[in-house]
Amino acid sequence: MTRELPAGYLLRRPEDSDAGAIVTLKVACDLETLGEPDSTLDDVKAEWSQPRFDRARDAWVVFSPDRAVVGYAWVWDRIPHQDLQADLYVHPEHRARGIEDVLLRLIEARGQEHETAMRQGAELTVALFADSREILATVLQATGYRQIRTFLRMRIDLDGTPAPADLPDGIEIRPFRRGVDEREIHGILEESFEGHFRFAREPHEEWVARRVSYPSFEPGLWRIAWDRDQGAGAVLPYRFGDLGWVRELGVRGAWRGRGIGKALLLEAFRALEQRGHRRISLGVDAQNASGATRLYEGVGMRVELRNELYQKILAPARSLIP
Repeated sequence: MTRELPAGYLLRRPEDSDAGAIVTLKVACDLETLGEPDSTLDDVKAEWSQPRFDRARDAWVVFSPDRAVVGYAWVWDRIPHQDLQADLYVHPEHRARGIEDVLLRLIEARGQEHETAMRQGAELTVALFADSREILATVLQATGYRQIRTFLRMRIDLDGTPAPADLPDGIEIRPFRRGVDEREIHGILEESFEGHFRFAREPHEEWVARRVSYPSFEPGLWRIAWDRDQGAGAVLPYRFGDLGWVRELGVRGAWRGRGIGKALLLEAFRALEQRGHRRISLGVDAQNASGATRLYEGVGMRVELRNELYQKILAPARSLIP
């Protein structure tokens, strides 16, 4: 692994004033993979506002000799001191020069600082997403990362407002009520995703803060499916520029197989289309056991991007000594 940046390149921690240049870097990467911009200033602000995240420890930017931001990386302990998620971007014109190696080494070094606070019986891991066609995937494979999962980004381009789906008797979809429904919607989605790959329960206050503090949060977009006074399912759409994004969609086990997930998804499409969004996307685990991919294909969504999740063990589980 290369340990030094090329001559003339500089590394430092990101500052507030770097956010716009980081977006420009991300957009250059978007154009390479998607053919269109897909990153916004809100994305960067959301990364920096995650619980426990500290730019002075958890993020880096790389400048080219002409002082453009050409590299950016961050790492965050999504499960405290156990499961780390990282992201790494290098401008397409500056790849394969060792920038990926340097940023990856910094991510791992920061990750290993969590080892002293590891919980007994749990290993310390770090994971990154990468397009298998890019140099980053090659670097990850060469430095001990395993490809453990495939995630799909799916998309639909609406040609009008979708008709609402039929609902089972007794089920009603209602708007989210700020200050009233937070615990219900949190409970719905945690129960819906329990048992899924990398699922981890999250304290209620953190769960809410990570969703409602996002700059693009609009409470009027969220929907809950109610069975009288019980929440059966929920969907959380967001708006990013001209893109509509379905962040989470879940139905509790007792209500699955009745068309509620489809009805919630179409309601999300309707809400976003009414606000001017025709391009709507979401992310899904390709091996999702609940049949989510089939649901999305069934309403006309198609795969626009495949990303592989690569993971490395930074510290093995500690022995449980009586």
